Amino acid sequence: MANPSTVNATASGKEVLRRTFSDGAGETASIILTAPADHIITILSIVIIEQSDLTDAKFDLFVLPDGGSSLFLLVNQEVGLRETFVWGDKIVLTGGDVLKTQTYSAAGTATVDIWCSYIDQDFS
Repeated sequence: MANPSTVNATASGKEVLRRTFSDGAGETASIILTAPADHIITILSIVIIEQSDLTDAKFDLFVLPDGGSSLFLLVNQEVGLRETFVWGDKIVLTGGDVLKTQTYSAAGTATVDIWCSYIDQDFS
């Protein structure tokens, strides 16, 4: 049974519903989540909302498997003026994987808020 805790599970084999967020991610690569060792992370949803009043705000969504090279899931995804983008496809991360975004615009001032819901399975 899922444990809706906001702190790490302490017993072996726990499955916990969690969330992470970024308030005002700017035009630098932002880490959404890094999967800890001995964990399986299942991303349930990612919600991104444009906050900078730009009509040309875009973002990339990518994973660094085991912290290595970027594997892009979305490239040049538009999120217009005060619009919201919702990613509902499931993504699985394992220990060392890093989920990141990169926001950009012609003005160089794009800002987004990010909300990510996920299941954290600890098998240590």
